[in-house]
Amino acid sequence: MTSVRQGTVSSLVDRLMPRTPGAWVRAMAWASLLANSLLVLTGGLVRLTGSGLGCPTWPRCTDASWTNTPEMGVHGYIEFGNRLLTFVLVAVAVLTFLAVWRSRRTHRGLFVLALVMALGIPVQAVLGGITVITGLNPWVVGVHFLVSAALITLGGVLVNRARRAGLPHVAQAERAGQVQQGRRGMRVLGAVLGVSVALAVYLGTLVTGTGPHSGDSGEVARHTFDAYLVTRAHATPVYVLVATLGVSLFLAGRQGWPSPVRRLLLTLALLVCAQGAVGYYQFFSGLPVAAVALHLIGAATLCAVTAMTVEKMYAVSAAPVRSAQGTDRVGARAS
Repeated sequence: MTSVRQGTVSSLVDRLMPRTPGAWVRAMAWASLLANSLLVLTGGLVRLTGSGLGCPTWPRCTDASWTNTPEMGVHGYIEFGNRLLTFVLVAVAVLTFLAVWRSRRTHRGLFVLALVMALGIPVQAVLGGITVITGLNPWVVGVHFLVSAALITLGGVLVNRARRAGLPHVAQAERAGQVQQGRRGMRVLGAVLGVSVALAVYLGTLVTGTGPHSGDSGEVARHTFDAYLVTRAHATPVYVLVATLGVSLFLAGRQGWPSPVRRLLLTLALLVCAQGAVGYYQFFSGLPVAAVALHLIGAATLCAVTAMTVEKMYAVSAAPVRSAQGTDRVGARAS
């Protein structure tokens, strides 16, 4: 009986802490990405329903209670529900960390990403508390969202690398159709994509902080920017993003970039078009709640897909190239 129990425990440990990245690591990578994306969704629900101060104190919900009370109404339930999501994030982060622990020496990149994402959760919790304590100060709210965007970005990179580490055919597909020329250009375009999305997301927080959806029905401080000018500023890096995507797609077809890169670029292009359409609609229709919520979800998705695309471009450009003599050359030198 004892040996059976020991075998069961050992089997469970091997599943939770595999020695090499496999299906469990990939599952936890996706769970980390989706959980952090869900935090953006629930945070948006808090703001758009005016529930930002549904729990008026922190870390308690009220001075006398850790949880919301029926007297606080629906706003209390929404805000407290958003706080409870932190425990889900902690559980996912712990499981992800354990999943890569045994392979930390052979796959250090996965371990570092899991560790940084885990450390980001308490940072988010504290920022959430500061947001409440400062009465939904728009600068703090913006930083709160940007940290989520950064964690989603890391989640996208983690998903890519977990798939590459555990699925040989993924790495093989990235090397198929080797790019003999233009590798440096691929990396430059990837950098421009990443920077333009980062600027668009940051300036988007300024647009949000200037708009009417403060997160509370009372008097809450807002940015004093001119709404039209800050929106135009937000759109500027988007124009750069669209142009860069156009150039990237053109070169991807002309230079024979691997199909995984082409698929991600096309996906990103379609997402940017959809996000832009929602952005223009919400601006010209007076910022309806449903459109703002959809734009917020689109921003989180944009961070994830951009991270996957740029990471894939860098991975492909750094892959060894088979020369005519059959020897491998490092991609960075080949460019």
